[in-house]
Amino acid sequence: MALIYAFQDTAGHWHGDLDTPLVADPGHGTLTYLPVPGTPEAASPFAGQTLNVLFAVTDLDPGPVAYQLDSGGTFTASWHVHALLATPVGSSRTAPNPPDRDNTPELYLELAATDHGRRYLLTATRHDDGRLAATLTVSTLVGDIEGELRGDIGTDHLDGLARLLGAAAHATPAQAPAPAAAPATGPEPPAPAAPRRGEPWTDQDSAHLAERYRHEHDFAALGREFGRSPLAIHHQLARLGLTLRPAPPSPSARPAPVPKQTHGPTLEERRKTHSRSHEGWTEEEEKQLAQRCAQGATDEEMSREFGRSERAINKRLSVIGAQGPAADKARTPEF
Repeated sequence: MALIYAFQDTAGHWHGDLDTPLVADPGHGTLTYLPVPGTPEAASPFAGQTLNVLFAVTDLDPGPVAYQLDSGGTFTASWHVHALLATPVGSSRTAPNPPDRDNTPELYLELAATDHGRRYLLTATRHDDGRLAATLTVSTLVGDIEGELRGDIGTDHLDGLARLLGAAAHATPAQAPAPAAAPATGPEPPAPAAPRRGEPWTDQDSAHLAERYRHEHDFAALGREFGRSPLAIHHQLARLGLTLRPAPPSPSARPAPVPKQTHGPTLEERRKTHSRSHEGWTEEEEKQLAQRCAQGATDEEMSREFGRSERAINKRLSVIGAQGPAADKARTPEF
């Protein structure tokens, strides 16, 4: 799935995950962010701005909202980008700063976790007085909001708040009766499968996993369903060309600072070699690409003919299900 993974505000600053690994060359466009008046998103620091956005196929988690670009196309944003766009500045906003100052609030904290079929997202931005405008959101894995907490707190309150939430989690089951079961409104989730760790994947299992991955992106949930570890699920999806291989553990949990850079020069340099780099594919081009692949053309030959990088050619061959030596090579995992 192609996601909006980074954007540039009107002050020229980049936000999001510029250093995330990409499956293919990114696309770009513009997005005029116009939230619905009266909603919390209307207080976003980016409301009313025309943003430059980057989108590509990545292994980031998709957020619950799809955005219509001014330059054409609709794309879901990553959870990180969605949180940055939707988080209000807070009730204690001060008057706008002079033009030579950056009005973008400082993102102080962002934490996300998935547990028992729900996603928990905590974000906080810092006010000028040092207090934090914090938002805790609980949603389903498909993005339906189930609960939300908002408020201003001090940074010295975080430890106490964390202890209180931990105590509540342990106290609630013993002190409160279990809620009555809600009537079934859909199919039952798949029952956990017998452990199959270490067993080879059959063609039938691989096809079933590929189908399930269209609806379920939680590796832990898929692991319970197929009787395998989340890491084994991740590796098999990578072999099928449906996601990136797991990255090696980082020496530090702290993310590297995002470089302040502009995308224009990079795109300009790429198009000196590949004239149609970053452009979308038309249906006619995809038909021509499939035909040339079936005729036995190599990815290098098709790269020159279509004005795109070999990596972009290989990715598109996989997406359209082309047949031919080049498509077989594109779908073969590299070890």
